[in-house]
Amino acid sequence: MTSIQTYNAPSGIPLNPDFLVQVRSGGQASNSWNEVPAYAINVAKAKTTGNNFELHRVAVSSFDFKGPVEIRVTYTAHPVQYFMVRPRSSEVESQRHGDTLTFKLADPRDLMIEVDGDKCKALHLLANTIQENAPSQDSSDIWFFGPGINRGSAYAEVEDGINLMVPSGKTVYLAGGAFITFRLNFVNVSNSAVRGHGFILGPRGGCIHREHGGSIHMSHASNIHIEGVTSLETHGFSLSAGECADIHIDRYRSFSSTGNGDGVDFFCSKNVTIENCFLRNSDDTIALYSHRWNWYGDSTNILIQNCVLLPDIAHAINMGTHGNPQNPETTSNVTIRNVDILDHDESQIWYQGCIAINVADMNLFHDI
Repeated sequence: MTSIQTYNAPSGIPLNPDFLVQVRSGGQASNSWNEVPAYAINVAKAKTTGNNFELHRVAVSSFDFKGPVEIRVTYTAHPVQYFMVRPRSSEVESQRHGDTLTFKLADPRDLMIEVDGDKCKALHLLANTIQENAPSQDSSDIWFFGPGINRGSAYAEVEDGINLMVPSGKTVYLAGGAFITFRLNFVNVSNSAVRGHGFILGPRGGCIHREHGGSIHMSHASNIHIEGVTSLETHGFSLSAGECADIHIDRYRSFSSTGNGDGVDFFCSKNVTIENCFLRNSDDTIALYSHRWNWYGDSTNILIQNCVLLPDIAHAINMGTHGNPQNPETTSNVTIRNVDILDHDESQIWYQGCIAINVADMNLFHDI
């Protein structure tokens, strides 16, 4: 038996009228359709004549399900010549009827529905599995946020309206349809997490370095889990982490359109797994760096797998670049496998490369 959970769009969250997204049980054609909000976000393209980015409005939709479902996507802005379901490796079979595309899913996955071969006319569909025994309220080790904007008691703990400092042993749970407008900080803590299928709306300010102005920031933290949440319109690195150990990032999604809008960036960290992520960013979607700011040390035992990466600018994966020439650092035992790179559009010749290893600042790399 199929179960479907959709969530109403909170007031104040912009929608993209170019896409109508619907889902129903895949068993019978007589089953009724459930509408899924298509949120409007910006993505970027570089200008070759200036420093500002071209911004383009795309859509993001999210729902939860268990059992086979059928999905119907209608593009309303103009007549469609063709649709493309990406990544192609997903091998999703679809049928087009004019300006409408239908297809079925049996398992959760993240897809991009591209119109007429234009990545700037795209729906990003985040199809999640229904979480059994998901929390529905706070507990001694959980800060719960429900559908809506900042709907959780822990919002009272947010410093300066921008930063929430997550303590050791605490999980922040963002339920489906939940939106928070502040940054999650894991600093000098361990055994903490953020989980759920909710959204983090990119906060502005509240950080010393603008690159740390994204949705999730970690420093000198260990045993941290990031699972299932989505960052929208981040300012700075969507997720930044320095001198961290034993970090697991699973099904993290990120979309950005500003300068230094990286996806997932690690500095001087070890025992890191980044998997099942969908990252569309306005700079490197994943970066592995050595020393910068107050972070020092080697990087080792890093696994990147089963990810879909779309850098609108810069690299899909970038390693090296920053380092400590006075006391050189080493990056080793990095594995990258089963990764789909949907595009690479970088006009600066010296900054091209889907996967780049830049052994600068006396860095040493081995076993990559």
